[in-house]
Amino acid sequence: MTKTINKTTKNGHSYYTVVDETWVNGKPMRKYIGYLGKSPKSKNEVEPELLLQYIQRLLEKGISQEEIGEILKKIGIDYDAWPITKIIIENDLKLNRAFLRLK
Repeated sequence: MTKTINKTTKNGHSYYTVVDETWVNGKPMRKYIGYLGKSPKSKNEVEPELLLQYIQRLLEKGISQEEIGEILKKIGIDYDAWPITKIIIENDLKLNRAFLRLK
């Protein structure tokens, strides 16, 4: 399976979604994974094991933007939100995937 980011433009605004693409019986099959919002880097799929060791630091009230950047780099997440004002951890039970969303 290949994870692909799709861009849709509606009323002059761009929106992004993530889909898994694979070939079944010689035909491409697409499975919707999640909505990213207006930025393709605002929501990232994460391995819970990688994130668990950093959750306490990410939840500290006085964490600096630089510390957040260091943690995201260690997890392997590229982001374009600056400054980051919200960190949202999602466990999508339907998709059986974990996401880290940045705003």
